[in-house]
Amino acid sequence: MSNNGAMSIAEGRYEYKVDVSLILNNGKRKKDFILRTCLDSYSLWKAKYAKSGSPFQTFIKGTLKEAAIIDNEVWVFGVDATKANDIVIAVKTAMNYFRVSAESIIQDIYVKNLNSEGEDSILKQALVDANKNLYSNVCKAIRAAAAELGCSNSLNFWVFSNHTNIKIPKGSLHDALRQGGAESVASDAEENLHRFYVGSNSGGRGPKFKTSLHLAVLKV
Repeated sequence: MSNNGAMSIAEGRYEYKVDVSLILNNGKRKKDFILRTCLDSYSLWKAKYAKSGSPFQTFIKGTLKEAAIIDNEVWVFGVDATKANDIVIAVKTAMNYFRVSAESIIQDIYVKNLNSEGEDSILKQALVDANKNLYSNVCKAIRAAAAELGCSNSLNFWVFSNHTNIKIPKGSLHDALRQGGAESVASDAEENLHRFYVGSNSGGRGPKFKTSLHLAVLKV
């Protein structure tokens, strides 16, 4: 098998999975095997999306987590992307299934519109600051997990977020990524926008929103 894989974190909006083939400025790079992670439990996720899969339990590092094979991809549930241990467990689950190295799985990591919990009750600037901390902490957790997994090369962390996102505008997002250990940060040109459906936490379909793709190269 090739080493062209990818991982996604914080899956779970209306479009239940992120397109992990996209790269900057509307480019595409095919992925041969994919790991997806979600904070929800498997039962909650299944109730939202009514997708069939082959569930199983993974017991790694003394921790039991729910997992499933869905559309020939590995999903691991109950994963908090701010915790390096959760990331390690998810990656090892995919390593065992695909029989590939950790580095081939987490060389490209994708997330769409990562937002702080309880955002409805947070004032605008406080929300931006909370989301900056969230992105920074996720980057740090990814780097710590990669080091524990024996990775030595830099990792690509791909973020879908509109340049003018009021919850974390481009400048604040890039600052957060650098604070999390990014050695470089780049983004799509203003005219290269992607359109995704958004929805409520119950899985209801909402309108499509325009968003941009950002790339942070993380040092391990």
